Amino acid sequence: MRMILSWAAFGILLTAVIIGSIVFRSSLYGEKMVQGKLVEIRPDLTGAQIAQVLFDEGVIRNKRWFLRIVRKKSLDGKLQAGIYEFKGRPYIGDVIKMLARGEIARVKFTVTEGMTIMDIGAILEEHAICTKEKFVNFARKEKLEGYLFPDTYVFPVGISKEAIAKRMVERFYEVLNQVYGDTSNLTRQKLEKIVTIASIVEKEAEKNNERAIIASVFYNRLNLRIPLQSCATIMYVIGNKRVLKLADLKIRNPYNTYQRKGLPPTPICNPGRESLKAAIYPAHTPYLFFVSKGDGTHQFSTTYSDHLKAKILYLDTRVETSVQ
Repeated sequence: MRMILSWAAFGILLTAVIIGSIVFRSSLYGEKMVQGKLVEIRPDLTGAQIAQVLFDEGVIRNKRWFLRIVRKKSLDGKLQAGIYEFKGRPYIGDVIKMLARGEIARVKFTVTEGMTIMDIGAILEEHAICTKEKFVNFARKEKLEGYLFPDTYVFPVGISKEAIAKRMVERFYEVLNQVYGDTSNLTRQKLEKIVTIASIVEKEAEKNNERAIIASVFYNRLNLRIPLQSCATIMYVIGNKRVLKLADLKIRNPYNTYQRKGLPPTPICNPGRESLKAAIYPAHTPYLFFVSKGDGTHQFSTTYSDHLKAKILYLDTRVETSVQ
């Protein structure tokens, strides 16, 4: 009988140990986070306060073990502030490593050549950085159109729209210095002209080998005081349309380069490296006109009569994105 009782007691003890082990091991993992959770660790928090924040957010379940591991690894006071993203069921050891290494949550997005401040605002809204309206209003106030360089960017979560714009402008000047060279003699007026023409080239050109030629057409027209007649400047106001109607060319707007001579008030998009290069180093041509062939290339003409022939050949009765 004693033998039976001792085996029964051993079985109960073993079961208790197994259950306790399972419960303890389970306590080393946080709650399941299907879509991930962002948690901010402020710079003024102590280790115990960090443990409490993580516990309240469900990232850890065992504050005592969290602090014990932190102290054992001599990490007390070395956990870094920031916004962190936790996914799945975070393991307490991995959580501590993330905080010790400062592996804060980051957002990554790409701005492609030809995007406008409206397009960029939509991207920032999609990533919950700020609303499109707030960014567009800010960018217009600061006159940033044309200077937000197209590239892939990685920023910490929680960054401000101002900081994002600052980095994009810095990137613009990095590329400008590479393309232009010594910018010490580059006046603000000349820079604005280059960027505005580059932005129009960006919207008009599809092939890199035509960008400098297209830029030359606009410079030639400016020199002769002929309206630029770029459909792209009108689309900046009314939105992108594959085919413009004649009524679109008659709208009363400063960006209508069919009715107004000279450059539009601002760049019409944010140009990339190749368009900037074309605006800085345009080709030397006699061309005053070009028309889309429909395959990404253009037919260039010097006289209006030749241009009319090209329109009949390539456009029929359509109005395309080309100097008419």
